Amino acid sequence: MRMLLLWYSLVLACLLGAAVAPARAEGLRVAPVLLEVQAPGAQTSLTLRNIGKQPITVQARVFLWDQTGGEDRLVPTRDVVVSPPITQVRPGGEQSIRIVRTTKSKVRGQEAYRVLVDEVPDMSRQRSGTVDFATRLSIPVFFTAPGSTKAQVAWSVRRSGAGAYLEARNSGQQNLRLVDLRLSRGGSRVYGKTGLFGYVLGGATMRWPLGAVSGIGSGLTLSAMTAAGDYHASVSAR
Repeated sequence: MRMLLLWYSLVLACLLGAAVAPARAEGLRVAPVLLEVQAPGAQTSLTLRNIGKQPITVQARVFLWDQTGGEDRLVPTRDVVVSPPITQVRPGGEQSIRIVRTTKSKVRGQEAYRVLVDEVPDMSRQRSGTVDFATRLSIPVFFTAPGSTKAQVAWSVRRSGAGAYLEARNSGQQNLRLVDLRLSRGGSRVYGKTGLFGYVLGGATMRWPLGAVSGIGSGLTLSAMTAAGDYHASVSAR
């Protein structure tokens, strides 16, 4: 029962977007790791590759992605579909799946979705007394209208009990993806995270907990890598 509850907890965390999974796992590789479609284009594709020694059954689903109350949220949708939704990839083989925006409404600004790619456990190969955990990969998909405004983000830090959190308010229509984020004061690092830090979606507010970080206050600057290159911004204290 304990293992079953742990499995459900991991699934719920993925559905809520609490963590961004890498686009690879035991045997399964997915490329690309980010999908961007310029409207009026309405489709793109992912390539699944099996580098393992056993066939892999894969299920793919699309969720609308928004940020409500400063958190990621995934919502079931029929506006974008995947084909085929379930497929099997042989050892050493590849399989393409299509992601298609089926709704006839025009894209306004930028629409954000996530494709969840699940490796379905093979129950016939499961040994007695063991539990196989399903692999889940989460791939961002953006449909962007011509002329949509780029991200315009206002940054602030706030104390919360013994810790603090970083808040981003994006008044633009496009997302901002942050990698290798660093908070500094006077050239000295106050906080840093290597690798993907996260996204703030167009027209959304996102918050990230920083933990018990000393030196949080006025005079902070933020630096990171984005799709456009080096990014720098001032950070207010509230």
